[in-house]
Amino acid sequence: MIDQQRSHDKQWSLIVARAWADDDFRDRLLSNPKAVLRENGLEIAPDVQVNVVEDSDSVRHFILPANPAGDLCEEELSPTAGADSFSGGCGRCGRCGCGCGGCVES
Repeated sequence: MIDQQRSHDKQWSLIVARAWADDDFRDRLLSNPKAVLRENGLEIAPDVQVNVVEDSDSVRHFILPANPAGDLCEEELSPTAGADSFSGGCGRCGRCGCGCGGCVES
């Protein structure tokens, strides 16, 4: 799972870089993200809706991740875990997308 997430993260980084360099590509990514992601090696399940939005100097978007199933451990409830997950994963719990699996199964 960790390798798959890293692969998706790398692919997404390449897509972002291309969108910054190519206005037509960026416009297509914003208007039809699922097709553009698929064209660039990121398959999304048919029943999953995809939204890509662009930040600007005056607008910032924050993603509220889906609520994980099951009980959260103390580490996941700590303010540090939440703060770290904003920057891409806490590196410990596995529920914020870091993939380490530390708290997924007790």
